[in-house]
Amino acid sequence: MKTVLLWLKAVRPYAYSASLVPVAVGGLLARALDEPFSGLRFAVALVSGLLLHTAANLWNDYYDFTGGVDRPGGGTGSGVLVARQMSPARCFRGAVVCAILGGAGGLWLAWQAGWGLLWLGLAGLLGAWAYSAGPLSPKHRALGEVWVFLLMGVGMTLGGYMAQNGRMSWAAVAAGIPAALLMTLILYTNNLRDLESDRAAGLRTLPMLLRPREAKALAGVLLAVPYPLTGLMAATGQLPAATQWVFLTIPPAGYWFLQVWKGPVEEKHVVGIAMLHMVFGAIFACGLWLGT
Repeated sequence: MKTVLLWLKAVRPYAYSASLVPVAVGGLLARALDEPFSGLRFAVALVSGLLLHTAANLWNDYYDFTGGVDRPGGGTGSGVLVARQMSPARCFRGAVVCAILGGAGGLWLAWQAGWGLLWLGLAGLLGAWAYSAGPLSPKHRALGEVWVFLLMGVGMTLGGYMAQNGRMSWAAVAAGIPAALLMTLILYTNNLRDLESDRAAGLRTLPMLLRPREAKALAGVLLAVPYPLTGLMAATGQLPAATQWVFLTIPPAGYWFLQVWKGPVEEKHVVGIAMLHMVFGAIFACGLWLGT
């Protein structure tokens, strides 16, 4: 049981909505558009996306710890390496195992739905590793949010869609943007929280490029845009009307922003936006399901 709890701490499951939501949105969009839909491929895509996300989280911990970003008195990541509860080698091996299993699922999906999905999956796997690997990684160049938005927000939504029919779709990309913005906000809030420790470690993150009030205002923009965007796409027939039930999450979103605006940004705010993303994504996905 201790081993299970340790790995749960290492992989940070509270943020798993960042991979489950986009894959679900992509797959259920295909169903909402009356295109071929396989429940088995949908499930495999969800599990594969989750495994790649897990690999990315473990690699992130490994490279941040070995690179001196996570350290006593500085950033902690999941905390398992800084607290010496797990060795870096074990953490890295866990990432590799998850990447292999996720890649195997992706290969099966490509065989079933079309080999175009293979290239998307390879880009996602490479991107998960490159995100935090070395000083040239986008995470160190104030491009982490852009990287995550493209690979997990847009890329995984497209992957969930292509797992059903193997075809590229700009409609799927567009449908994934509202939840992708909230998912990107999880990382941005994390960077707001770690502003001082990241600066001390020599990192360059997006909040560092802005004044404190501007940095928090940008969090408000990332939080606000998904709602009118969802309403616009529903009003123009690009999404089922039921997806507008996400407006029910506006009150907790507003409460979260007030807390962040007053500051300081803490771990509870990172977890809070992850939970908001999960609820928003679940309602959005249900709207796609009911809209068929």
